[in-house]
Amino acid sequence: MAELAFACPLCGGGRIEPLHRYERAQLSRCHTCGFVFSMRRPGDDELGRHYGGYSRMDFDSPLTRQRYRELLERFERYRALGRILDVGCGIGFFLEEAQRDRWDARGTEFGSRAVEINLAKGFDVVDAATDAALFEPGYFDVVTAFEVIEHVRDPRAHIASIARLVRPGGLFYCTTPNFDSLSRRVLRDRWTVIDYPEHLNYFTLSTLERLLGCFGFAALEVVSTGLSFARLQRTLTSADGPAQPGATLDESLRSQFDRSRFLTGARNAVNGVLGVTGTGDTLKGWFERRG
Repeated sequence: MAELAFACPLCGGGRIEPLHRYERAQLSRCHTCGFVFSMRRPGDDELGRHYGGYSRMDFDSPLTRQRYRELLERFERYRALGRILDVGCGIGFFLEEAQRDRWDARGTEFGSRAVEINLAKGFDVVDAATDAALFEPGYFDVVTAFEVIEHVRDPRAHIASIARLVRPGGLFYCTTPNFDSLSRRVLRDRWTVIDYPEHLNYFTLSTLERLLGCFGFAALEVVSTGLSFARLQRTLTSADGPAQPGATLDESLRSQFDRSRFLTGARNAVNGVLGVTGTGDTLKGWFERRG
């Protein structure tokens, strides 16, 4: 059963008010820190029904695999213990790439079906939210969370657990949708990211840095990149409201851009503008654990 939040999940402030034009999703903004979140907080049963219905036929993108390999190259400077944890690991695509790169790769995921698939692949994956008690303090060189933090009911508790797991000097890398994105500004309440109970927290550059800073993480790099043409096109042309983003269409466009030097240059220029203005679809954060 869903409950209503009467304090900001990020700073604990009580001066919050509904966000105009987002009443359908019951989004509110905190006057103290600017954090946007859903006032509705789902219970265990509701989340179990929602995530239990996932088919787990996850789209396996060769381009995303390449991006994973590029990230792992950058993670090398943090390799000391040789252990990496992927929070919300899906059915293990990132774990596969990390294992090929000789990491001791572990994962967590919500839902028994995804855990079964990972176990069949030979990965050590537990069916749990990030629980620091599962591992010794400072057990990992690197913890990753791709599109996870927007899902959790208690973002502070989530990051506190991650902070305990990352060794001093280690890295937390995360991605999450950007509430300040151009897409959200154009689509407003039709932005497909707004999807209860799938997404409960809506971060910006400043609120993401603020949350991580509360738990001893120093922001090395936080950028906003990307623009989903499929999401814009499908939403703007749909008379019935928001449609699910077209992963296949976006993948086709990404492939075309990667094959053309001209389109690659154009994409880089667009990403440069989105980065400078902080209006890309996705926030990507590199946070080093201090102390």
